[in-house]
Amino acid sequence: MQQLDPVYDASQLSKLKIYQYKGVLYRYLCKDPYARNTHPQWIFEPLAGQRSKVNIKLNSNKIRSGSIAECTGMLATAKSQVTQSGIQQTLF
Repeated sequence: MQQLDPVYDASQLSKLKIYQYKGVLYRYLCKDPYARNTHPQWIFEPLAGQRSKVNIKLNSNKIRSGSIAECTGMLATAKSQVTQSGIQQTLF
């Protein structure tokens, strides 16, 4: 069982941590660039294998109320794919 710590301040959000919202695990992506400064929103992406498949946007009221919780001990790992491709260069 993982320990959940409620998040009350958006400045505590990190791209390296996993968060739980309504029973689904999410990864924090970024602050919504299209949201107005008076009504900021933050975008979260569900982890692979979760029942939810769409990104969510949470406003400051949802974050201040503590409805999102940090899953301590879990870290988000970046997906990286390495392909072997050569670059051909010519010397003149």
